[in-house]
Amino acid sequence: MPDLPDAIVQMFGEVLGEFDDVEMAPDEYVEQGDTVVVLAHFKGTAKATGKSVELPYVYVWRMKDGKAARCQFLTDTGLGAQAAGRL
Repeated sequence: MPDLPDAIVQMFGEVLGEFDDVEMAPDEYVEQGDTVVVLAHFKGTAKATGKSVELPYVYVWRMKDGKAARCQFLTDTGLGAQAAGRL
């Protein structure tokens, strides 16, 4: 089984590799205790279809002793898959 951080980096590389003109940018940070929520957006043009897509996404970071202990990534994967011609 691959190391989890390596698997995550590989997965993001594969997904982002399907798009040109990629922009990923944070819009807002919300912090409460040991939780940091990052509201952000992704823009890109799917290589397979030429369709432009803009997706909101959210990172939820759980911190422990000043370090990231867990991270959740949430977005509309269906919309991205449609733009890339996968659905």
